[in-house]
Amino acid sequence: MQVNCAPVCHSCEMLSVETRCPVDPDAPVAWKPGDVNRFFVDLATNPDIQKYEPNILSRPDYADGDKEETANYKLGPWVVTLDNFISDEEADRLIELGSEEGYERSSDVGKMRFDGTFENKVSNGRTSENAWCQNSCYNDTVAQRVIQRIAEVTNIPDENSEYLQLLRYHEGQYYRTHHDLLDSQIDRQPGVRIMTFFMYLNDVEEGGGTQFPRLGPLTVLPKKGRALIWPSVLDGDPNKRDDRMRHQALPVKKGVKFGANAWIHQHDFKGPNKNGCQ
Repeated sequence: MQVNCAPVCHSCEMLSVETRCPVDPDAPVAWKPGDVNRFFVDLATNPDIQKYEPNILSRPDYADGDKEETANYKLGPWVVTLDNFISDEEADRLIELGSEEGYERSSDVGKMRFDGTFENKVSNGRTSENAWCQNSCYNDTVAQRVIQRIAEVTNIPDENSEYLQLLRYHEGQYYRTHHDLLDSQIDRQPGVRIMTFFMYLNDVEEGGGTQFPRLGPLTVLPKKGRALIWPSVLDGDPNKRDDRMRHQALPVKKGVKFGANAWIHQHDFKGPNKNGCQ
């Protein structure tokens, strides 16, 4: 209210996002230096995770005891799949929830408004459709089961995650090369996106892979139930972008692709989001 009536209410200082949404330097962080590697090593080796069928596609160094040059992963930043993360029932329900919420044309972050919020920008580089799993979707029993499992596997509370972005790509739709870390969030209360947790909700007849051009390229194909996980930040400084993690959603050549995306932040996201401070 104070933002909307600032000139009349003599509260123009509340138009400043720095005043309205001060950053707490002592706010708990999800990852400290060294935690990127620690997390992914645990993801690959923890016995409790094996039921999800982890598969290392890229990592900074050879696994312990594996010095063979024929290792079946690339040397580079971490990219890991959990090939059995969600059940068919859960995947089908998330697709259904996306339809209930209503898919709309996906957009990027646009220009900053006078109050520190950002416009939505429709871009020719991104032609997919998405819906946000909020309100009744967020409270759905099946959605909550998946959301809480993500928190358990990442050991990061759900509060640090954006609401699930439910995605749909028809034939010919794509998302050109981009990075998930947004510079506009560096000095905001939630902090930067440190990790992407992407789930494939169906098998795609042809195309629709997730490709990392700077890693070979490395392409991960859609598979129903599979989760694809990668960090957006550097192990030595998890507040800084790892430019190697630029990626793209390749065009769907045949069929339809459904996905669900969780962007996980360094600090609490849902509280600031509710207060307009994201």
